[in-house]
Amino acid sequence: MDVKNVLRGLIFVTIALIAFPAITLLISESTAYFFQVEEDTVPAMSQNKEVSAYQMIDEVYIYDVTTDTITTLSIDDFLTYSVLGTLQMDAEPELIKAQAVLMYTYILGRRLEEEAQPTEDLCGCDMSTDTNKYVRLVYDSDIIEKVCKAAVEVAGEYVTYNGALIAPAYCVSNGGVSESALTVLGEEVPYLQSVISEYDSDYTTELSYTSDEIFARTTTQNGSITLLGDPSDWLKITASTDTGYVTEVTLGGETAVTGRQLASWLNLPSARFTLSYSSEFDRFTFSVSGSGHLVGLSQYGGNKMALEGYSYSDIISFYFTGVEITSSE
Repeated sequence: MDVKNVLRGLIFVTIALIAFPAITLLISESTAYFFQVEEDTVPAMSQNKEVSAYQMIDEVYIYDVTTDTITTLSIDDFLTYSVLGTLQMDAEPELIKAQAVLMYTYILGRRLEEEAQPTEDLCGCDMSTDTNKYVRLVYDSDIIEKVCKAAVEVAGEYVTYNGALIAPAYCVSNGGVSESALTVLGEEVPYLQSVISEYDSDYTTELSYTSDEIFARTTTQNGSITLLGDPSDWLKITASTDTGYVTEVTLGGETAVTGRQLASWLNLPSARFTLSYSSEFDRFTFSVSGSGHLVGLSQYGGNKMALEGYSYSDIISFYFTGVEITSSE
């Protein structure tokens, strides 16, 4: 395995899981669904150098940034607590298993990264309690027994593409069609392709804002934005993909921003939206499809697949193109 390429991919893994937590509408600079600072960082392939199977991780070491102590979790506990930090209460067992496989892929990647290039602030641990950098753990929930039972059944299983660990990106829902890494990141990633998902087609949201709210939310984010005159001219979608994913919005007729920037400022669930303005009610209305960055596994669609009898491996294979699930030794 090419360690340098693996590490480059793991940067993306961290972004995919930490910058896009599974929270439906709460979007901010630190907990957004969108690729932020390192937009050009994509998972690198291992140039087809395969490893038959990685050794099983039995324990996960977590540095507590508040108490300056180290917590040791069994892999079963880690998978349970990390999955609880991502899923809704109605999650079906096969979706839980799919998410657990992604979380094991994540922590395996973290272990490999730290072994090859230790992070000084982690004091020898795999991750820390800083949820701006690492996956969030939830230690208590009404569904903890259900999650634990499903997660331990797949402990040690991880996802690869051509022998390299994948970036286990996931979102709440892709709104009927997932976006490719090429659309969201601007660079091709073979296993993060656009996938039509009928299971997600009904996931839509409508949000409305007054002109005062639009003015306050946008001009405070970018000092070059000037919104004057008729509000109907303030926001124009000037570029989007065939799927409706907005790549450019022009504000005030002058300043262009990305769709995901505007979505972040307005707390829109995703960057796939249409907009209209009513002068009678002074309302900007956004019709939004999906929730999240729209890349990788859709939890909403995956749950529907589980209800129809599909297995966790079916769910993973549906949303990630050409991948394999491997068991640790």
